[in-house]
Amino acid sequence: MTDLDIWIRRGCATVVAAVAAYASYEHQREFALQGGADPTGSSLWPLSVDGLLVLATVGLLKPNRQDTLRARYTVRLAFFLGIAVSLAANVAAAPTLAWQPVLVAGWPPVALLLAVELLAHSPGDREQTEVDRTAKSETAQDTETEREPDPVVTLAVDKAGSRPPNKPTAEQIMWAHYQREQASGRTPTGAELDRVAGTNNYGRSVLARWRRTGHVSAKGT
Repeated sequence: MTDLDIWIRRGCATVVAAVAAYASYEHQREFALQGGADPTGSSLWPLSVDGLLVLATVGLLKPNRQDTLRARYTVRLAFFLGIAVSLAANVAAAPTLAWQPVLVAGWPPVALLLAVELLAHSPGDREQTEVDRTAKSETAQDTETEREPDPVVTLAVDKAGSRPPNKPTAEQIMWAHYQREQASGRTPTGAELDRVAGTNNYGRSVLARWRRTGHVSAKGT
């Protein structure tokens, strides 16, 4: 999704939220006046209701894993109280209890709630979250790879008298086998060299040393 599409979606959601907030504000201000509030109080009262609803909605959509159980319950309570009071105040401002006036009066808080959810869960945020998760996963894999211990290499120790005269060493056996395989067009692996020489985890170390010292090329050719 392009940046233009993201900004168009955000702009539309912002317009819907602004229109719904204005309509809800007017209904709740009229409701507060009818309830006996003074002009200043009736003008401020809707902000406490819809403001609490918006804050609770954002808190529900973006929960913090470090929040305590009490904090999560408080956010849910604020959300349900906010939507209940906002709906009740808007519906009460309807001129009659017919379905059309009730729908017109009760729609603004619902539209405001949905618009806030769309803004909080915008596609750009989701894509950025996926990118962050992928980066963290790759970083964790790299860290685990760096911490992976080197395999234990068992070297063949040549002690005096432990090998008959003129008997080749394990590395000499590996090199002879390596040259034969190269002549036939294939490159043996470290495990294959271990099998030929009768060693354990030594062939890979020998191959790495040969490549490092230029005895064979990096591609094993």
